[in-house]
Order: sequence, then structure tokens, then C-alpha cells
Amino acid sequence: MQNLKRQLCRSAALALTLSTLAMATAAAAQGTVRRARLTIAAQPMDRALEQLARQSGSDILFTRDAVAQYKAPALSGEFDAETAVRRLIAGTPLTVVRDGSGTLIVRASATTRPTQTSAAEATGPAEEIVVTANFSDGVERALDVKRNADSISDAVVAADIGKLPAFNVAEALQRVPGVTIVREAGEGQFISVRGLGPNFQAVTFDGMPLAYNENIRNSGQSGRQFRLQVLPAQLIDSVVVTKSPTADLVESGIGSSVDIRLIKPLDRSPFLAVSAYGGYEARTDKLQPNGAISAGWRNNAHTFGVLAGLSYTKRNVQFDRLRIGWQDTAVPGFGTIRAPGDAQPYLEFENRERISAVAGVQWRPATNVEVKIDGLFSQFNNETTERRLTYYIPSQIARLDRATAVVRDGRLVAGTIRGARMRNYAEYMDQSHRNLQLNGTVKLDLDGWRIEPRFSYAQATSDLDTPIQRVQYRTADKAGGNLTFDFSNDVVNDGKVNALFTDLDLTNASGMIFESFAVRPINSTDEDKTAVLNVGRDLDVGIAGLRFTGLRFGGQYSDRFRDYQRRDRNAAVLRAGSTRTAAYLGYPVPSNAFDQSIEKRQPWANVDWGLFNQNYTLGAEFDGVNPSAYDLKPTAADLQNSYRIGEKIAAGYGRVDFAAELGGVPLTGNLGVRYVRTRTDVRGTTVSPVADGKGGVTTTVTPVTTHASYEEWLPSANATLKFLDNVQLRLGIAKTMTRPSLSELRNSINTNSVTVTSIYNQGAAALADPTINLQASAGNPDLRPYTAWNFDASFEWYFNKFGAFTVAAFHKDISDYVASDFQTRKLAFAVKDGSTLPVDVLVATPANVGDAKISGVEFGFTNKLPFGLGVTATATFATTKLELARRGVGLQTAGIQGVSDVSYSITPFFETGPFEINLSYTYRSDYITDSGALVTSLPTPQDVVAFYQKGFGIVDLGTSFRVKPNVELFGQVVNLLDQRQVSFAGTKQEFSEIHTFGRTVNVGIRAKF
Repeated sequence: MQNLKRQLCRSAALALTLSTLAMATAAAAQGTVRRARLTIAAQPMDRALEQLARQSGSDILFTRDAVAQYKAPALSGEFDAETAVRRLIAGTPLTVVRDGSGTLIVRASATTRPTQTSAAEATGPAEEIVVTANFSDGVERALDVKRNADSISDAVVAADIGKLPAFNVAEALQRVPGVTIVREAGEGQFISVRGLGPNFQAVTFDGMPLAYNENIRNSGQSGRQFRLQVLPAQLIDSVVVTKSPTADLVESGIGSSVDIRLIKPLDRSPFLAVSAYGGYEARTDKLQPNGAISAGWRNNAHTFGVLAGLSYTKRNVQFDRLRIGWQDTAVPGFGTIRAPGDAQPYLEFENRERISAVAGVQWRPATNVEVKIDGLFSQFNNETTERRLTYYIPSQIARLDRATAVVRDGRLVAGTIRGARMRNYAEYMDQSHRNLQLNGTVKLDLDGWRIEPRFSYAQATSDLDTPIQRVQYRTADKAGGNLTFDFSNDVVNDGKVNALFTDLDLTNASGMIFESFAVRPINSTDEDKTAVLNVGRDLDVGIAGLRFTGLRFGGQYSDRFRDYQRRDRNAAVLRAGSTRTAAYLGYPVPSNAFDQSIEKRQPWANVDWGLFNQNYTLGAEFDGVNPSAYDLKPTAADLQNSYRIGEKIAAGYGRVDFAAELGGVPLTGNLGVRYVRTRTDVRGTTVSPVADGKGGVTTTVTPVTTHASYEEWLPSANATLKFLDNVQLRLGIAKTMTRPSLSELRNSINTNSVTVTSIYNQGAAALADPTINLQASAGNPDLRPYTAWNFDASFEWYFNKFGAFTVAAFHKDISDYVASDFQTRKLAFAVKDGSTLPVDVLVATPANVGDAKISGVEFGFTNKLPFGLGVTATATFATTKLELARRGVGLQTAGIQGVSDVSYSITPFFETGPFEINLSYTYRSDYITDSGALVTSLPTPQDVVAFYQKGFGIVDLGTSFRVKPNVELFGQVVNLLDQRQVSFAGTKQEFSEIHTFGRTVNVGIRAKF
């Protein structure tokens, strides 16, 4: 908290400094007409005037009927708003006047009135000013952004986000060509662009780097993946996805650069927007209140404006995951065949609560000075309860009743095990993800030079207010009843299995033996401080037929810090006087658990977390079971699982814009290069078992610090050929980079939590359990960045009235691809008697071992008929190839994680009067959920079995009815058809997961004033 207060104080001091600088340079320019830099394409007059209003921050009133028959010419340069309007309407019978409030009014010259006409008079009594926006308005504005971008880009703007059934920014972006999303419990969390996963996207907030929350849910690390679910769609103005970069953009996005932008208060008239809705979750049958409020204000001179917004959402979700593996197993009477691994029904409940706030101040004390400060805060809490059964199959296969066995195509798909073994497991935690972002910008125009110093501070903390708590019960060997499994149906297409149950009464705790209560606190902090200087000016320099129109150059310095702390305590103890009873395992699991994925199942009871938290402690170390990582003194194993990373980035760039003609066709574009130097400082700990000289084993703990650096030159070129005012071809070529995930750089090794607990409690005896997991993951501080050459082309045809048809081709040639290199290492495990047990563990370590290629084509189409029926649709087709080469191993080829061969989205919509409705279907074909290849010293066919997510489509619905010009009722449904996701391993005959997350319904009201 003290650090946060200090940072807020620093930010306030920064704001004061910037304001003082602006006032010091403003005096000479007071009283002059405010000018803005404008870029407006030739297009229908109504769209051109709307775009001018947004770019200049001016109020412009007109009726569509009055300007509908006219077309505006292209306009580029610096103008005051009135001069720009006059240039747009030149040659038409339109005229422009300014009323007493400064509003510009465009109308037919035959009805010209005195200059001091009011806005109300100009619109006429029959003209209804509608404040609420239609679905198509957002689509049209997004096309404007795409059309006028410096390179190949796509966007979603505020009206689009607000009108789609989108909980957050990720779900709004899934309708952009080439973008697919990764869902968690049915809610969008990350995005992939053109087949490259979340780690390959550079996500920025108004062009400045963000800090990253950590994946503390399962002790894995996310690294550089920004969790878009923390951002509410209601408070964001636009999101721009740049697919072909320019030199001035922050690097680290081979997939794309995703920029999240707030409303600029000087660009809009004062407003107040309010929404309130009830969110209903079908799986939990819970209704929760949600809402948002935002407001903007500017003074009459349009020189000072403020923006603020607040959003609150709450969801109670339930999702089921039935997980299973497949392996070669010696089955009595059938030989060695493929058989199911242990079957595990995971039932998860999450209470998700998010409160977000944005704020912005924009000040133009003079036409050549602007000061802007933006802030973003988000608090995302997620109380998570997992209840899980494990039906052991391979280790119990000797007791398979051969008369019940069903074998098809060399696979055991059904049978009954007489005298099985079971485990009843539970997990509980309360996650807290906090994000803070502060940006400060000063824009100066000095004799045509545009100078823009920028500063940002970003912090993301991921803490466990309640640490990960794990309780395990099990049956005695052969005491788990008769286990029946039946996977003989077409599981992948049915989305369910026929049967999974045992005749043991799992609602009766007497059949279960308590094993352990383990606690794992995790605290992660990610912090970024960045300074950027951009300098530019317009040029008019000709060389032969080439004219240079602009120059930009600048630099960036970023200082990032990541601290990840983990503790493991594997033996919580009862408080004095407490006794563990059957009630501790008496919490009833809801009856609808797995009702869609397991046809014949059984009820069971699970852990009562209230009783465990009230009656257990960590002994003398901590009174209770809710410590943070900083409350516990780290052990050797804790030090091995924790790390700190420092990263310093220095970059400089230069860019020139140009214009020419090629065979009579206007050609514009930009050329640039960016130089980037990165230095890392990784601190961790190695723990090794060594002989103590007395016949035993002890542990050596060695702090390790690794320094590394690398540099890259990143050239880029973009060009646009404008065949007609509304038809253009874009071309782009660039070298890009993505830094390794911060978690991949760590000096630490993470082992399986169940394995750690079992060895702690049982010592060497735990290794006799055939189900024990002796695998671990490690980092590699010497990783180099991914680099790629990107080749892009985009044909864009914008229709005269509404819509567009676009087609884009892309190819990415990626070097230094990172994959897992598996090696057997001897690790030290603590045992509760105080000894150390050395164990051979297969450790996966990331390494730069390959090259990858991705090629594809994207299509986009948007149109609307005069009577209100329209459609917006996108489709992407992609192919991939991954080659991994390792000395002594040879060449392996595989697919790339997260790439679907086909993905598409189609959204028909209908708008008439006060009513509108849109139905969106988004689909992606099968894709690999892991790298699809493992590099080992002895590769085998099993090493390269890839896990796939089966092709999946989801239908969302949005509708609204305007009851007043500024008030509307709305409804949204996510996953309208209640679809389930299914995964498989290598072949669709071997399913690996069935995921059920249910339907979500939102109904509410929104108003704008």
C-alpha cells in the first residue's frame, strides 16, 4: 500500500510538472483559432462530417437528408474545424454557420439564417436527435479507422463494443478478421491473432506498455499475456489491432499490436451514460446486479475536458470438465492396447467480481499545446472452489472384469473394474488481480515540429487473499467399489460419455481416508515504467517522382520488474481440541454436476471448506491457513519455486512518410526502422541433493543470477495504392519480435503439487505409486526472442453508403521458436521427518530450437440494405508449419499451438425504428492446445502426440428497444445454444476433455444524457 501511495504521489507530481510546462509555453498562442491535424478520405458527406467532428473535437450539426446526395473530397493537413467544413462542402449548395455556443451547423444554402442561429432551430422541429447509437454505427466507425490507418489494421469502437454481447474487450474483438479468443469458464480471457497466441500480442493502453497479471490459478505462469477479462467493454472507446507495424509502435508483437483507447473528453460534447443490468448464469441459477456509469465534460472554449467512468460486474459461474488421458496398457486377456488413463471429473465454481475505473484529463491551453493524463484501475476478485474425483484405471486394470470389456480398434472403451481405487480431492482459493495504469502526454507544436514526450507507470499484482488450499481423501486399495466406465459412444461429437461411476456410496465419508491438507500462497507483482519521446513534422520534399510528406523519429526507455513468490506447506494440522469428523467431507455436490457430459453418473460429497479453515493451522509458523507468501519464511523448495526478473529496454526509431504515383495510381506509405536493445537480470535459486557424509542426503541451496542481453534491428515498410476514392490496396513488410515469456526466463523449477505432498508425507514409499507424476517445468534465462519477417497485402473496397469488402493475405516466417526440451534431473524433495529425498524427475525446459511459418487469407464483408437488414462477416484460412531441430535428435515437424485452419464470424443484424437485433455465430476449427512437439534426447511417437481442441462454434444474441431518444432496454445472451467444448489427443477416438460452461443472459437498461 505504501508503494502504491508513493506511486500515486509521483504521478500527481508528474501531472503538476506537465501542467506547469504547458502553461509556460502557452501565453504567446492564446486567442488564436484552434487547429487540428485531419485525415479524411473521400466519402459520402455525412460520414466525412462525422469523421471531422471526431478528429477536430468540434460539434457539427446537420441532417442526413440535407447532405445525403453529396460526396466530400479527401482532406489532409492541419485546419480549424470551420475551414475544414468549408473545404468539404465546396462546390455544393451547402453552407456552414456557427451558432452562439460555437456549434457548426451545415445546411442547404436556400435555408440560410443569421449567424446567431441556435442548434435547435437549425435541426428543425421534425428532426429527432437520437443519442443512443445503433449496432451499424459502431461497425461503420470501425471501418473508418481501418480505412484511414497508416498500415493494415482493424478496430472495434465504442458503439460496437457496447452493442455486442460482450462482457469484456476480448469478446468484442472476436469478430475482427484473424482474431480468435481463448475462453475461461465461457468468458473471453486472451486473444490470438492470425494463429499466434496471446504471448505474441503486444497489448498497450493508448500506445504505452501495460503490466501483466500472473496465472496464480494453477501455479503456472502467463508471462506476457494480458488478461483482457479485467477490462470492461463499457469504459473503452476503441481497440485497434495493427497487423502490419510501423516503426513508431512499441515492439514485441509478432502476432499484432493491440491498442486500447479511452474517450478523449475534448472530442465529445458533455455526456452522462448509465447502464444497469441483471446477469443470469444458467448453470448456477444465480442473478447478479451489474452496471456502469461514465461522464465527460468540456468547457465552452473546448480547451479543458475531463472524463471518468466506473463499472461493476459480478458473476457466479459453474463449469464442468471431464478429463482423461490415453496410454498403452497391458490389459489382461487383450495384450498391450490403448486404454483410458485416470478419469477425473473437475467441478469448478467461481464467484467473479470486477470493479473498474477510468479517468482522463485533457487540456489545450493553446492551439500548439496539449496536456493529457489518463488512468485505468481494475480490481478483479475470483473466489474459486474446485471439487474433483479421480477414478483410477491403468493402475487397477489387473482387476478388469473381462466379460464387461469392450475393445474397438485396439482401444479399451468400456468395462468394469472389480475393487477399484478412488480419490476425492478439493481445492479452494480467493484470487485478487489488481491493475493500475497512469499515462501522461504533452503535445507541443513548435514551428511545425510536433514534439511529444510521454510517460507511463503500470502495475499488475496477482495475490491470493486465500492461498491455494488442497485437501485429499482416498479409498483404501481395492476399496473403491466396482468402477464402470463406458466411452464407447462417439464422445467427441456427442460431447458426453455413456457412463462413469462406482457402486461405492460417495456421499458417505466413511469409505474415505484423509490424506493431507496442503497450502500454497502465491504473490506476484509486475511493474513497468516507460518514457517515450516522439518528434515529427510534415514535409514537402520531392525527389524525382517521389514526395516525402512526413518525418518522425524518437525513442523509448522501459524498466520492467517481475517478482514471483511461492510457498508450499504440505502438512496443515488441527487446532488443539479440534477433531476431524465425517462432516469435513460432507458438503453435497450440486445435482446438475456433469449432467450434460456424463450420461450415467453418481452423486458425491466433498470438502466443507468452512470447517477446514476454522479448525486447521500451519502449526507454530502461522495461526491459520490463510498466509501470504511474505508471511512465511521460504524453505529451499520455496526459493527454487520463486524468482525475480528485471528487464530494461532501450529503443530508437525513424520513419518517413511518402507519396507518389505509380502508373497514374496515387501511392502513399511509410518507411522506417526501429532499433531495440533488451537487457535482463534473472535471479533464482538452484537446490541440489548432496551426500552428507553420514549415509544420508542433504540439500545445497545456491542463489543464481543470470545476466543476458540482445539487440534487434526491425525495419518496416507500408504502402497504399488508391485505385479509386473507395478502392485501395495495402502492402506491408516488416521484421517483428516477441520477447520470451517472463515465466520462461525464470531461474526456477516447478514440480507437481500432488507429488510434492505425497513425497512429503510418505517419503520414498510414495514412489511406489504408479500414478505419481514425476514431471516438472523449468525456465531458461538465456532464451533469445522470437523474430519474424512479416509479409502482408490487403485489398479494401468501401461501399458508398455503408459497408466494405476486404481480403488480406499474410505470411510470417518465424525464427528462434521456443519449445520444450525434456531432460531428466535429480531434484531434492523434503520429507516430513526432516530428511531430503533425491528423485529423478523429467524436467521440461524452454529452448530456442526451431522455425515456424504461418500463411493465411482473411476476408471481411459488411453491408446493410435500405430497410435495415444487414450483415457483418469475417473469415480466416491459415496453414502452419513448425520445424524443431536439436543436436542428437534430428528434425521434428508439428503444428503450432492455437492455430485453426478455418475461423469465421457472421453477424446478421436488423434495425428498424427503435428496435434492433443481432445474432452472432463465431466458429474456429480444430486447433492444437500445446506445442504439438517435445524435444527429447530420444524422441518417440508418443512424444509428438498433440492435444487438440475440437472445432467449436458459439451463438450470441443482442437486442435493444429504444423507449426514448436517449433511453433503451437491451438484452444479451452468450452461448445461446448451450454448446460444450471437447478436446482430444492425437485422434478423435481418444477424447481428453469435455468442458461445459453454460449460458449467460443479461437484461437491462442504458441511457445517455
